[in-house]
Amino acid sequence: MTSNYLQEVIWISLAFSLLLNGAAYAAPAKNVLFILVDDRGWRDLACYGHEIHETPHIDKLAADGMRFTDGYAACPVCSPTRASIMAGKYPSRTGVTNWLPGDNYKGTPLLCERTVQFMKLEETTLAEALKAGGYQTAFVGKWHLGREPYYPQHQECDINVAGNHWGHPHKGHFSPYQMEHLEDGTKGEYLTDRLTSEAIRVMEDYSEKKRPWLMYVNYYTVHAPFHAKAEKVRKYQKKARQANVKLNASHAAMVESLDENVGRILRWLDETGLRKDTTIVFTSDNGGFHAATHNRPLRGYKGEIYEGGIRVPWIVQWPGVTKPGSVSDKPVISSDFFPRLLEMTGLPLRPKQHLDGVSLAPLLKGDADCDRGPMIWFYPHYLPRHHAEPGSAIRIGDWKLIQYYEDGRQELYNLKRDIGESDNLAKRMPEKAAEMKAQLDAMLKEHGAKIPTPDPAYKKR
Repeated sequence: MTSNYLQEVIWISLAFSLLLNGAAYAAPAKNVLFILVDDRGWRDLACYGHEIHETPHIDKLAADGMRFTDGYAACPVCSPTRASIMAGKYPSRTGVTNWLPGDNYKGTPLLCERTVQFMKLEETTLAEALKAGGYQTAFVGKWHLGREPYYPQHQECDINVAGNHWGHPHKGHFSPYQMEHLEDGTKGEYLTDRLTSEAIRVMEDYSEKKRPWLMYVNYYTVHAPFHAKAEKVRKYQKKARQANVKLNASHAAMVESLDENVGRILRWLDETGLRKDTTIVFTSDNGGFHAATHNRPLRGYKGEIYEGGIRVPWIVQWPGVTKPGSVSDKPVISSDFFPRLLEMTGLPLRPKQHLDGVSLAPLLKGDADCDRGPMIWFYPHYLPRHHAEPGSAIRIGDWKLIQYYEDGRQELYNLKRDIGESDNLAKRMPEKAAEMKAQLDAMLKEHGAKIPTPDPAYKKR
């Protein structure tokens, strides 16, 4: 019995069951297009309020689907969030808690255990779960979850284009890239354009086989180095002068090129008639980088567990289900994608794998009362260039507690009233802080998280 046949049986059985019970039937999604961007800040899209950036295609995607105002990455740096999407687990559980390979700073007050250097092959990834359900699977772009043998092709991605251990294009965003699993293009070819062309080529091939597919596109942009097309850089330099604002014109140009390429993929889906059968996800692996953008009104940037480091764009379009132009303010996090996409595709959940993911598919169907419960972040590392220090955080409803490990200080915020995290309520509401701290500690203990400890040698200096 083929996996394709099993997939069809699942879809038919689910539909028949729902119809028999008189339930409102939402057809399972077939194809899945997952777009993950690097270092894309919460405010970097026009539909999230950026005044200068031009992102009409992504804005249109948001208008066609659901935009989440309180969508989060599982970590303020890239690799842990990427593992959380693929494994359905928090970084505190996977052990991938820092970008890879990560810095191991010496001479600091705390001893911080180095992050695990790869996503374990024992994890049943989202790609593996979809592959078992009859899906063709492809990975294009930035992987950054370990060196060989921990590449995408070893996690049931049938095709791997450009996925390797690099966290950014070491030779730049213009060819020659000299990148593993990606042949150089003509001199001056732009990497974002190339990855889009590769993704479309694979989707064309997969669609001819009449089987559903997962296309996981991970753009290296808008991560540094800030290499952009010259005409676009000049355009944003002019726009910044006219608006009398400070702007990284190269970063803004990269944002526009990304938007154009998302538009290319959406146009291909429309032209082939596959848009109606394709669920689309768009998000980022962490908040905006301080040298590239501003995250106002959020506090902090990439590397910090303030909102600016972890709150990111979240857009989902589930054809025939999500109400066009809908907006949700319910908190969601990157580990939720795993069970959500399984439910959306009609495949069985894997609760022993996606331990920290909550489906929340009802949110996409308009259930405003759906609530995923507490969310946590664990970043037990120093990262001076990003102003980061070891700490953890928990959000429950509108409340967020941050616990720093070096000096033990706590910060408590009501995000509904104080999105900029400017009014620390910890000393005025010690019982609330203690209650949230106890829940955070219990979750980290259950995950086996390695909490930093004082370095006895540090005091002797």
